[in-house]
Amino acid sequence: MSFVSLGGDGSTRPTFFELVAAERMLPSLKAATIYSLSVFAQRRPFLHKLLDREDEVFAAISWALDRSSLATGSGTFAESLYGMRRAALRGSSSSTTRPTLSRTQQHATLLLLVAVPYIKAKLDRLYNQYRRQSEGPLGLTLRMQQQPEQQVPEGRSALAAGGRRLLLSIFLRVYPWAHAAQEGLRFAYQLLYLLDSTPYYSPLLHLLGQQVVRVSGQELVEAERQKQRQRRQQLQGIRQSSGPLIRWVKKAWTRSSFLFADHTRNALILSVFAFKLLEWWYTSAEEKLASNKALPPPPPPRAPLPVPGGCALPEDPSICPICRQKRTNPAMVVVSGYAFCYPCIFRYVSQHARCPVTHFPAGEEHIRRLYQSA
Repeated sequence: MSFVSLGGDGSTRPTFFELVAAERMLPSLKAATIYSLSVFAQRRPFLHKLLDREDEVFAAISWALDRSSLATGSGTFAESLYGMRRAALRGSSSSTTRPTLSRTQQHATLLLLVAVPYIKAKLDRLYNQYRRQSEGPLGLTLRMQQQPEQQVPEGRSALAAGGRRLLLSIFLRVYPWAHAAQEGLRFAYQLLYLLDSTPYYSPLLHLLGQQVVRVSGQELVEAERQKQRQRRQQLQGIRQSSGPLIRWVKKAWTRSSFLFADHTRNALILSVFAFKLLEWWYTSAEEKLASNKALPPPPPPRAPLPVPGGCALPEDPSICPICRQKRTNPAMVVVSGYAFCYPCIFRYVSQHARCPVTHFPAGEEHIRRLYQSA
């Protein structure tokens, strides 16, 4: 199953958007896998152990999928879905030879495909964990200094603890810059690929000396023939084994493995689409429930009443209670909510430290200027 209709001789390189779509396939599959595990873990508590090791679980899944795709089609699982494969570059970037990957190249590709995202996920998790605990770049060191009651280790343990704190501090300082540099380099390669200035879509492809090319219809037919030929040879080898029961068990197991290999890819694709559909469904349902449960804002509190001996409120609300003139440059005392002229209320509060109407205690910091829109 492929998302792209294939044809031609495979000489046209993939578009930028096809490579982006293939690149985003595994993150979507990882999100679907984690979501499925979290749903099943609600009824099967032992699955929480897998959720605690989600990076390792998905690294194993990615290794199995990419290993099979690289062995059969010289491309990753996501690339094969979009009708692409990897080819080793020989000589200059303008070379037209596009040989398939050797066994050594497949192993190196698989190692980087699995190890780099796994290490990146672990570093992100470590950074986010200690960044929340710290209040600044040296938050860990400062926190240790603010706990004098904690027992201070001595000797080698003190040196080890100090070394760990120093390494964590350096990591918290350096990692954001390293992440930004990595993303910037990745963006530069994508931009150059979009401008047709390089055959490499990413720095990893450049490091491996590989480029992503389209799979022609002829290559697909030849790969299918070779796969069927290998399967027939495998079944013929089983027929020559001794014992009818052993032959029947081996044949059933082999045919089951063929069936599983043929339909696993389609099942994974459907699971990604199902996850996206469920995500959209539950998101829209939660938004509807949230909108239905929205309560009207509460009414404002009642204004405090003037006290005897305070400034009386004029009948015209635009008149300042202090100077009895049309209010200009209005300002409000936040402890009571009444508005005055800014010079009037500033002088009064500075002298009496209270609201002139309610006599609530107030300072200069409780005066707020009011601005009226035209």
